[in-house]
Amino acid sequence: MNLKLKSHPPSGRAGGGLARRNRTLAAVGLALSATLLAVSGVAPAQAAPKAAMHPTAHAGASSSSGLPPIKHVWLIILENKSYDATFTGLNNNTYLWKTLPSQGTLLTDYYGTGHFSLDNYVSLVSGQGPTVDDQNDCPVYKDLQGAVTANATDPVNNGQFVTAGAQYQANEGCVYPANVPTLFNQLDAAHVSWKGYAQDLGNEDSSGPSHDAGACGGPTLNPTTNPVPNPGSANATDQYVPKHFPFPWFHSIIDDPSNCDTAHIANLFSSTDGLYHDLQKVSTTPAFSWISPNNCSDAHDAVCHGNNLSGGWTNPTTPNAPVNYTGGLYASDLFLEHVIPEIEASPAFKKGGLIDVTFDEGFPAFTFTGNSFNNSPTDPPTVESSIAADSAGENINGDNVFYEPTGPNTPLKTDSSGNQLFPGPGDNSFIDRDTTIPGLILGGGGTPPGARIDAVSGSTASATIADQAAVITDVGRSVTGANVPAGATVGSVSDTPAVATLPNGGGCSNLCATTGSFVLDVAGVPAPPTGPVTSVTLGAETTATDPLFSATGAATGGGDVGSVLISKWNKPGSQDSTFYNHYSWLRTMEDVFKVAVDSPGLDGMGHIGFAAQPGLTSFGGDVFNKCKACKR
Repeated sequence: MNLKLKSHPPSGRAGGGLARRNRTLAAVGLALSATLLAVSGVAPAQAAPKAAMHPTAHAGASSSSGLPPIKHVWLIILENKSYDATFTGLNNNTYLWKTLPSQGTLLTDYYGTGHFSLDNYVSLVSGQGPTVDDQNDCPVYKDLQGAVTANATDPVNNGQFVTAGAQYQANEGCVYPANVPTLFNQLDAAHVSWKGYAQDLGNEDSSGPSHDAGACGGPTLNPTTNPVPNPGSANATDQYVPKHFPFPWFHSIIDDPSNCDTAHIANLFSSTDGLYHDLQKVSTTPAFSWISPNNCSDAHDAVCHGNNLSGGWTNPTTPNAPVNYTGGLYASDLFLEHVIPEIEASPAFKKGGLIDVTFDEGFPAFTFTGNSFNNSPTDPPTVESSIAADSAGENINGDNVFYEPTGPNTPLKTDSSGNQLFPGPGDNSFIDRDTTIPGLILGGGGTPPGARIDAVSGSTASATIADQAAVITDVGRSVTGANVPAGATVGSVSDTPAVATLPNGGGCSNLCATTGSFVLDVAGVPAPPTGPVTSVTLGAETTATDPLFSATGAATGGGDVGSVLISKWNKPGSQDSTFYNHYSWLRTMEDVFKVAVDSPGLDGMGHIGFAAQPGLTSFGGDVFNKCKACKR
């Protein structure tokens, strides 16, 4: 497919425009009874009939469900930013930070479920917990080996797919078999229309083979017979990435070609099949719309591989297009300011629409690198740099809890005292964990318990030691090594960005390098070394616990990302602090579109995967706070 960028004036500026039921389970087929699929592990042979193009959703949830009668939903999913970085005014993202929350309800404690990206997209649409390869954004696009063995009676792993290999084994594959259901299969069974829109989908790559030429935006036509290593990254002419689009990762979707036609998968800005085109009429607007911006517009890349949207909808490959490769939250604000007014002006939004803007994950709390705000150059840390351990959370039976289910494939590894020795699905590789935990010796063989050996650079000219591993919680640790003064400790720590100068839009993600350093301190006074320093040993941490890590709490999710919901049932400028996560979101969507009649799910109420975990709270009257009939 060779879809082109739509050309029309952006909304909000001059010239902007708008843009059952009583069927039995036997009629569902591949589009499913999640219960039967999860327990049997066998995919039914016959697919359910598709919804007509594009019927409005059925009447919506009744008041007894705790939800308003929502008829259309648009989910816009952004990338890799924590709540602290987005909704607090720390960055130049005024539209997201101020404008959108002023129109609806801001969820201040909405969490991702994993790290890095793909595991969150999988969780959102299937309720499946992370696998090792999902956490690694799928190093090889191929079929995932294993079976659905957990079922509704399993109190821990509800309907989870269990990989065939040993724990933590890589290269198991990433594409789930047909007996793993998704929200889109449930919507099909309920005859509710849906569509996935992706920016740059189908664009020609600037070099090499297209990374989105396969089914539903996947990198290859058949992951069973044609595995593809490193399935796609952004480039100058195509900044779409498959890992940020959930559809190619499930055989329950890609095995039915009609799921991947332009009625269901499209370039976001296509003039014939894109969002603006579909918004013109209620009849052409899907009941559920998934929107994935490209790697620039979703705030993922700090420096974009291609142009951002600062030039409006002009094709960025034309000679007269302005050149601006600024990414991050600046680029995502440009995107939101283009797209959301078009949705809000549409007849479908005015008749029961809901817009939801969130991020896949925010842990670690991204600044310029994987380091958190706790790696601030300020000493003592400011309020902004002292972020609490907010890596996971959900609401169970009405109580906010700092944990979430981990799944069978990347479980927590703990010692006999319950201390976490392996990061689990949060993949807390950037956390400076409590090194006093027995069995967790970060320095490697031969170092004292809790010590760490760092490669550094220092000289007699300055008390500042260059150390890429330095973090704010190292302050106060003893420092020993050749030419290090006796009694030295780590003084103030600084982690600053190393801004890369990249030619012609060469990209740089949030994992760009940083320059880390600390000051050698002796009795409160900076003390230069007595000669060249190339290696130091840091003693055990002086603080009992890293503020970003709880040694015995299962806080291993994707971080607090926040979410803003806009509809006529959301009070403008309101906030809600209930703990929700991607599994809560999935459960809410299943309830909104009343899929339970056709897809009873694991619990008989239409919920699949970890969306069916007992006690999990879905959005209710606290979120839809202008809905008098809404309740739990």
